[in-house]
Amino acid sequence: MTSIPFAQPGMAAREVSDTFTSAEIFNSAIPHPVTEDFPVAADVPLPAFSVVGLSATGLSLALATLAYAPGGRASGRLVFSGVGTADDTITIGATVYTLKATPTTVAGQVKIGATAAETASNLIAAINGGAGAGDAYGSQTVPHADVTAQSDAAGIVGIVAKQAGSVGNAIATTETGSATAFANVTLVGGADQVGVQAIGVTTAPVLDTNAAQRVAIYRAGNFNPDALNWHASLDTDAKREAAFRDAPSPTNILIRKRL
Repeated sequence: MTSIPFAQPGMAAREVSDTFTSAEIFNSAIPHPVTEDFPVAADVPLPAFSVVGLSATGLSLALATLAYAPGGRASGRLVFSGVGTADDTITIGATVYTLKATPTTVAGQVKIGATAAETASNLIAAINGGAGAGDAYGSQTVPHADVTAQSDAAGIVGIVAKQAGSVGNAIATTETGSATAFANVTLVGGADQVGVQAIGVTTAPVLDTNAAQRVAIYRAGNFNPDALNWHASLDTDAKREAAFRDAPSPTNILIRKRL
């Protein structure tokens, strides 16, 4: 039987050697590694067969942890109490939208509608880069880099940060004019990710280097927990068996101790 090298197995419940056979690592057919690999930040070593997920930044792998809660996106609401007046402005982050009776090609110009709901709809289109360029809003307007917009009700524009986390709480939301009002001067409610959700198992070791690296991970299979490297917070069979619960697709991993 083919032996797969494995160094420093984590929290083993029985005596083991430095080498696990494939049957000991996998409790069923060995899954194929994903063809897409994942980035690992510089100076983040990971032994082979480490249980990993994406770090809080969502940009690199890290050991999965017990306590996990996804980051929340900051949001806000702009209420139109009327159709608005020409040259009223709405500022979201560094982008300024200006109400106009008839928008030109100028970026950020938004057409004043016949109703408050229509003006709100035109602003939503401008923020998202939706239908109506050159009519509902200036044709040189590009989708907002940091937020998306939606209709929360007639005449109410919901603004949501594209990036999850507290960073969205710094996005400015201000306005001029008597027919528009934000509840706050910035978006609110953004929360940072807590912990790291398990999404896979590394197929190879990642050495401690000064440069970022990439490694393939298994996203499916039935694994022996004694053969994997775990974060210290995942220190019981029950915690390990639950580590991949609610993991995003295409993760389909079972953790089950061999009998």
